[in-house]
Amino acid sequence: MANNTTNRKLPLKMPPDWEPPVPAWSSVFAENQQDVSMCIIGCQHKSDAYISEFVGALNGLAKNADVCDFATCEDKDGLSQTIAIIYWMDAQACADWLHSDVVTLFWELYSDDKWGFGIFREVFNVPFERLETLFSGPVHNHGFSQIRKDIEGPIQRHGYWGGMRDRIPLSAENPFEAHQTLEVIEQQGNRVVVRAHENLCIIRSGQDWSHTTGTQREEYLNQIEPVLKAGMNFLRDEGDEVNCYSCRYMTQFLPFKGKQECTFGLAFFRTMSDLEAWSESHPTHVAIFNTFLEIAPKYGPDLQLQLWHEVSVLPAGSQYGEYINCTEGTGLLAGVKLS
Repeated sequence: MANNTTNRKLPLKMPPDWEPPVPAWSSVFAENQQDVSMCIIGCQHKSDAYISEFVGALNGLAKNADVCDFATCEDKDGLSQTIAIIYWMDAQACADWLHSDVVTLFWELYSDDKWGFGIFREVFNVPFERLETLFSGPVHNHGFSQIRKDIEGPIQRHGYWGGMRDRIPLSAENPFEAHQTLEVIEQQGNRVVVRAHENLCIIRSGQDWSHTTGTQREEYLNQIEPVLKAGMNFLRDEGDEVNCYSCRYMTQFLPFKGKQECTFGLAFFRTMSDLEAWSESHPTHVAIFNTFLEIAPKYGPDLQLQLWHEVSVLPAGSQYGEYINCTEGTGLLAGVKLS
C-alpha cells in the first residue's frame, strides 16, 4: 500500500534515515482492486431483548459478504450498540445487496418502534488510493485485510508522526482538507439521513490479545488497556474538542459463541489532520503511544499482542449514515444540528 517517493507534490513526513522503533507490516491487495465498501449496520439498545434475533438475521443476510465482523460497545448515552461491519470488495455487489428485497425487508422490520431500540447504517466506499493498513506482525486476520492478497514489510513508513498520511498513496498530491460539513439530507419523524463530507477520516484501530500469555498478557491488560480505554472514552464523550464526530470502543464477538479477546476503536474525524493532531499532541493519545513504546520494543518480533488499524479518507459522493430512533450522539448524527 506504500506510495512512491518520486513525483510527489507534497513531501513525506518521514524523517531522513528513519529507522522504526518496532517492526510493522501493511496489507497488499490485488492490483485490479480499486476500492472497498464498508457497511456498518447496527442497533442501539437499553435491553438485550431481541438482540440475538437481530444479530442472527443480520448474520444470515451478510453470508455472501467478503468480511463480516460483529462487535458491541457502550455509547456516550449509556446505551449499548451492537453492530456488524460488513466489507465488500465489489462496490456494485454491495449496492445491489443494500437495495435487495431481503435487506429492505430486514430494515423495514427492525425500523418498527415495537422493538424498543434504534437502528442505523453507515455506508462508505473508499478507493484504495485513499486508505492504508498497518499491522504489528505478519498475521493480518482483522478488518478487510482478511481478504488481502499478500503482505508488505517490515516497512519503513511507520512509528513517526505523519506515517499514517505517508502510507496513503493520494497523500502525495492531496492534503485531504475539509471544505464542507456533515449535512442532513433527509429528516422525517424519527428517521434522519446524514451525508458525509469529502475527506472525512475513518479509523478502525484494533487490539487482539488472544495469543498473549504470561507477562505479555499482564502488561496488556494491566498497563496498556486501561490507558487505551481512557483515550477511547475521551473521544467518545468529549471528541468534539478535537473534531472527532464519533468514537465507539468495541469488543468483537462471534454470533451465538460469545465475546473474543479483540477490541477496536471505530472513530470518525472531521479530517485526517484532526486525527493527526489528537494522535500527536493530546495527552490521552500520547499516553497510549508512550505506554506501548515502553513495552513493545523489548519483545521485537516476539510481541504476542497483535495491533492493527485501517484508515480511510472519504471521497465526495454517496457516503451516508441513516438513523432511526437513535439518540443525537449516534455516529454521524453527533456532527449535525437537528431541527
